Amino acid sequence: MHANRETWTHGERPELLTAVPGPRTYDLMGRLARVECRGITWMGDDFPVFWERALGSNVWDVDGNRLVDLTAAFGVALAGHNHPHLVEAATLQTRTLMHGMGDVHPPAAKVAFLERLQGILPEGLGGAILGLNGADAVEASLKAAYLHTGRPGILAFEGGYHGLLGMSLAVNGAGRFREPFAPMLGDHATFVPFPNAVGEDAPRILERIRGLLASPDAPGAVIVEPIQGRGGVVVPPAGFLSGLRDLCDGTRTVLILDEIFTGMGRTGARFAMEREGILPDLLVLGKALAGGMPLSACVGTPEVMASWPRTTGEAIHTATYLGHPVACAVGAAAIDVLEEEGLVERAQKLGDFAHERLSALLHDVAQVGAIRGRGLMLGVPLLDAEGRPSHALASAVIRAALRRGILILGSGSGGHVLSLTPAATIPEELLDWSLERLAQCIREQV
Repeated sequence: MHANRETWTHGERPELLTAVPGPRTYDLMGRLARVECRGITWMGDDFPVFWERALGSNVWDVDGNRLVDLTAAFGVALAGHNHPHLVEAATLQTRTLMHGMGDVHPPAAKVAFLERLQGILPEGLGGAILGLNGADAVEASLKAAYLHTGRPGILAFEGGYHGLLGMSLAVNGAGRFREPFAPMLGDHATFVPFPNAVGEDAPRILERIRGLLASPDAPGAVIVEPIQGRGGVVVPPAGFLSGLRDLCDGTRTVLILDEIFTGMGRTGARFAMEREGILPDLLVLGKALAGGMPLSACVGTPEVMASWPRTTGEAIHTATYLGHPVACAVGAAAIDVLEEEGLVERAQKLGDFAHERLSALLHDVAQVGAIRGRGLMLGVPLLDAEGRPSHALASAVIRAALRRGILILGSGSGGHVLSLTPAATIPEELLDWSLERLAQCIREQV
């Protein structure tokens, strides 16, 4: 990758005009509660805030408070909120064609995006199926795996997160999401521990998987995140993913890599799998793929993607908004920004800085576990006095940070991990300032 234009960076320290949350946010809480299903947005006495606009690494809430976003909106805004090149691409496309007919009369923007995407994919992957969100891409990948193997079983990992739709929910490794709908999901998914997540070592897990793949009712696919994101930023040991690839080879088992969170530069590489030099049978992408527009993709090897029957005029997998022209135009621009502004390299540089800075700031705090992650995907585990995961402490820190104008999220099965996924365009000085304030919040709450 070679940057050939200056990296756009933007971000300023918080400016708080009211307490956070402020009065307009509380008003919107009440209004939203009257019109939205109660199972969607959680609202408490001091959380959340309602966003009004954003730029770079700043978000302004409806009360006019300028906040620093260390979440990049679930990792979506790797290039920063409202990057000018992405805004320009969306504006130009909206003026000419806002909607197309993706699998019937396709928009030209879909072709341009797919060609641009193909240009950065690892050699041997292609044949894209587009969607609107990560779960769409997972659904497509599971269908592709079944078409290729004829085996409906799927091996997934405890703590993994692949979305909340039908089949993506069935392979979601967080039981709290599956349990309310368990009778609807069938029994095709088998779950095994993820190394480092529950104290089990990688060789033991791989040996268990070997047995499952050799059984008479062996699953047809294995789905895994190179780094578990919502599961707590859990990084498997070196060799685990390549060992998994070896087990799938020769058994006609499809390996699906879910790089919805880790892909497109987040971990300091275009794709996290590059660090182990493996190629999956299917790769799913989302989040930063279009920098804020709804777009995802499933790509695969020619062998697997050829398992789809050629369409005869009515596709067996499609959607009204497939290949949405505005999303595709922004997606092509997002790839340009990623490559031309050197955001992959910047994510690695800033990630190394953040890891070292946090480790130095918090090295003597007993309630902070080992800081983990790669690139700008970092996790800070918080523990109670007995060394157990503490959701209460993490929740208190998240709220304390919000009151200071800093947005962070919790992750992990117990919600005890502070998840930091800022934009790769955040100014280094602002990142440093924010990490210092976050460390202060942790010290105040322990």
